[in-house]
Amino acid sequence: MTQIIAGTKTEFALDPDILALLPKQGCIELQHDAAGKIHAFHTHPVDEVLVVIKGRLTFRWEGGERVCTAGDKILLPAGTLHESEALDDAIYAIAMGETATIACNLGR
Repeated sequence: MTQIIAGTKTEFALDPDILALLPKQGCIELQHDAAGKIHAFHTHPVDEVLVVIKGRLTFRWEGGERVCTAGDKILLPAGTLHESEALDDAIYAIAMGETATIACNLGR
């Protein structure tokens, strides 16, 4: 049965870098990975931005590897070969778009 439940939440904040990639029609994905989950090496045809909300991920890309934690942003230009592994319970937001608007901070 369809229900509409009156809300009490009046604020919902999203990182401006994620919002910048939100397409005119489309969505932002919220990913939840249990510890040990691996997304094997792959690419995307469009730019991607990930923002880690909770937990830790080992993030690998051609030429690098880094453990990312809550608050880290990952910019992946289109075609970048990459993979991730959740080191513990991890939640992160993913947005894909035609162009990316933030600087890559993978090397910090």
